[in-house]
Amino acid sequence: MLFFFCKVFIFIIFSIHLLLLTNMQPHEYENDLYLSYVYDLPPFDPWIQNIFQIAQVEWQKNVKKKLLFSYLREHVKHNVLQFDGKFFLQGLGISQGGILSSLLCSLYYGHLERHVIDPFFRKTLESGSCKENNSVQSNSGDSSPCYLLMRFIDDFFFISNSKKQAASFFSRLKRGFRGYNCYMNEKKFGANFDAEQTPASSLNRIYVGKDSATSFVQWSGLLINCTTMEIQADYTKYLNNHLSSTLTVCWQGKPGTRLKEKMRFFLRPKCHPLFFDSNLNSAAVVRLNIYQMFLICAMKFHCYIRHLSFVCKLDKQYCSDIIEKSLRYMHLLIKRRMHSMRLNSSIRPILKLKKGEVEWLGFHAFVQVLKRKESRHKNLLPVLKSKLRSHRISGNVSPELKYAVDAENSSLLWKIKY
Repeated sequence: MLFFFCKVFIFIIFSIHLLLLTNMQPHEYENDLYLSYVYDLPPFDPWIQNIFQIAQVEWQKNVKKKLLFSYLREHVKHNVLQFDGKFFLQGLGISQGGILSSLLCSLYYGHLERHVIDPFFRKTLESGSCKENNSVQSNSGDSSPCYLLMRFIDDFFFISNSKKQAASFFSRLKRGFRGYNCYMNEKKFGANFDAEQTPASSLNRIYVGKDSATSFVQWSGLLINCTTMEIQADYTKYLNNHLSSTLTVCWQGKPGTRLKEKMRFFLRPKCHPLFFDSNLNSAAVVRLNIYQMFLICAMKFHCYIRHLSFVCKLDKQYCSDIIEKSLRYMHLLIKRRMHSMRLNSSIRPILKLKKGEVEWLGFHAFVQVLKRKESRHKNLLPVLKSKLRSHRISGNVSPELKYAVDAENSSLLWKIKY
């Protein structure tokens, strides 16, 4: 499987006409503008459908045209910045972090995809230039390459079973799109194959596991296994700074109650069905994803307790109860997120996970993290170790759980400073 990702920079002055250069189809009435988003994506081969389910989404709303365009014009043309005590009117681009900026950017790239990238793929497929001599035919008997292109704002991710096609598309992105003033960021891309006229040192910017045999492509907070296509969370952003720099510690009111809320907050960001779906990941990787979330949570717990120690000290039993409740909350949160995905889309994720497994993984993660800071947690650690030993799973640990808690499989996280 060949794939790569890249980041494209865009330098353009957005005008109000940008709204009409999109997949949106406006129907004008006398005073209203009726906007209809309809995403109708073509069917993919089964090997892609098993990895990424595609859902159709439709959204409709009536708004006053005059009001809508006044808001858009103000957002694009009248953004004011304050710098060094002075105010400046932005003259180029759109406001970074603006509530509409991501949408406008996506609409612009959507126009690029429809009018340039899609025709490029159709042309290469019709010419047969991307067919491999030893390619495997699909169920329909066609030997054309199977591929998938995804984008999150300006980050593209491309998968193909044809090296010729992947190299061809990569070359097209490198040339840039002059008509859109879009060019690839040469410093932010990675691939699991070598392309012509591109140094291997700059091309293969992918994360390699400690065993040097497993490689991952990093894309939008995900680590995608280059061999199995399994999905894990990307924690590399924590490597450059101390983990405590990501926390806000509340010393006022009831610090213990605040800590209980924070523990749940620590678990939520990476709790996405992608990491637990058995359609995508093996049982071992599902449990590894949960274990790594608990490792990060335990590290943040230590940092929070250390900062809190300047004003108060929490009882060991109180901390133990908070941790145990957080483990139970994690299991409920996973079930809730998976159920929500089933209700709100055509995607049907599969969850094969027991409550006891989540608890055991959580206790194990906290023990491993806190015993590296034993001097601060010498009273709490015996309580957690006792709960881990007495847990019903400890006497019969499955191979999947052993894989999850193997330190080699979380070597990246143990490099984080906490």
